[in-house]
Amino acid sequence: MNAGLEALRSQGRRLTPQRQLVYGALLDHPGHATADDLFAGLARRLPGIQRTTVYRTLDLLVEVGLARTVRLGRSTSYEPVREGVESHQHLVCDQCGSTADVGLPALFDRVRSAAEAVGYQVSRIDLVAHGTCAGCAAAGPATGLGR
Repeated sequence: MNAGLEALRSQGRRLTPQRQLVYGALLDHPGHATADDLFAGLARRLPGIQRTTVYRTLDLLVEVGLARTVRLGRSTSYEPVREGVESHQHLVCDQCGSTADVGLPALFDRVRSAAEAVGYQVSRIDLVAHGTCAGCAAAGPATGLGR
């Protein structure tokens, strides 16, 4: 069993097969997953799964620290919290909606120093930068999201 999911049990939460499947799907998903992305993939493998189960499980995973929400563009996405993975920031293409993760350790260090100067401790920085990806820039003038 996944050590992360064992945290659910240690907090007195039930470890249901559905919760295991949703968490596994989140871990296996390339990039950032919306609840609908995960539901669509799970529904193909487990036709009886309910969309509300996926949403509630994601909320629970965020609550216990196994996942985090990321607002990328117009939707809320989820990503697993992984041990030893540095904080990262996100780039979003305003034309096609693609995303990329970037690591900016110097930014984290500067913000942490500034925060400590006023008595704060920073655990992570959520930064979303919007622009145009290389593919859309090469394709020509912008036509809007989802061209």
